[in-house]
Amino acid sequence: MKLTLQLSKMIIYKSWVKDYLANHDTLGLAVGVACGMCLGWVLSVHFGKIPPKSVNESAKDIRTEASILGVSGEYKMILVLQNDLKMGKGKVAAQCSHAAVSAYKQIQRRNPELLKEWEYCGQPKVVVKASGEEELTELLTRAKMLGLIVNLIQDAGRTQIEPGSRTVLGIGPGPADN
Repeated sequence: MKLTLQLSKMIIYKSWVKDYLANHDTLGLAVGVACGMCLGWVLSVHFGKIPPKSVNESAKDIRTEASILGVSGEYKMILVLQNDLKMGKGKVAAQCSHAAVSAYKQIQRRNPELLKEWEYCGQPKVVVKASGEEELTELLTRAKMLGLIVNLIQDAGRTQIEPGSRTVLGIGPGPADN
């Protein structure tokens, strides 16, 4: 009797499960989840699990690449600010930014390998002051003679200073010993 009762309960349960799955789109969901899990397993086996890198590991990779390239960290960009124009802090920042972006574009076109080396070194930049336009012009001439990338920024004259004023000389990026 117990066996008959258990069999009838199983038949009722199977019938109920069958009806439930057929009428409630649960079968589609179950199949979708199963397929997704199988696909995930196949992909993880095929491609392997790659743990995310920490910031320290990324920095080590950069140092390693730099040492492979023979980079010693001796590259920099110099921005020479004409100090006698009495520009405000924001104006100085904007003019130096113009020089840095212009230098970056030039080195990207002319010498992408040197650009990579400078980037691996942390893109060092130094801002120095020139006493006047004569000193700026002299530094421009010397940098050109050394074969360095140079760009002279002239202001449009819309805010604080006269139009055409030479504000910043960008030199490099290039070897620091030059």
